[in-house]
Amino acid sequence: MANHKPQPHVPEWARSEIEKAYYRVQNLTAARQLWDRVFTEKDRRKCGGTLAAAWTKETALTVGMYCIARGTTADRALVEVAHALGFLNDRLRDDLLKALGEKPTERDPEKPHWDKQARELRFRGVVVRKVPKPALSRNVVRILDEFEDFGWPPRIEDPFGEGGKDDRRRRAVETLNNGMLNKSMWFECDGDGTGFIWRAAPRRPAKKAAKREWR
Repeated sequence: MANHKPQPHVPEWARSEIEKAYYRVQNLTAARQLWDRVFTEKDRRKCGGTLAAAWTKETALTVGMYCIARGTTADRALVEVAHALGFLNDRLRDDLLKALGEKPTERDPEKPHWDKQARELRFRGVVVRKVPKPALSRNVVRILDEFEDFGWPPRIEDPFGEGGKDDRRRRAVETLNNGMLNKSMWFECDGDGTGFIWRAAPRRPAKKAAKREWR
């Protein structure tokens, strides 16, 4: 991406999002947040040890810092920095990487994945919930969409807004949990009526193979 501008083959919607991301991250405030909140000590050493040494026009500012620290292309760096600083949710990050011809981000196996097209919720490599009729499960879908969009944080704000009723939240959680295919994860209301929580069951230790006695 010459000068971090998208090439002509990139769809117009992606070009617009990339341009917004560019202006959000290529400034000193964003660079300082990246340096303090995202970079490791190893990343900082790769960039010269100080923000003043790392954030220069010669290194292409914030995007260049990330390229040096993580060894990525400028295209990927721009998207990943915008995501790390909260300007892009997981879904938009992945869509932009795809539009730019970059490999998708590897998913954390310890986080669920809601495949809206397949109407399946997957966790730890297996389908744990199906939603065969989304039109009849709008509240369930709304909650799963929200978790997926924000990368499955431990808690999300109530997507139904401030006007959401407690009984609506409880019914949605009950419906979600009743349809689970196994008990590897479940959902809860957060207790103060403002959001939802998901929890994972502890992994069971692998069974040791019985020793075979030779005679």
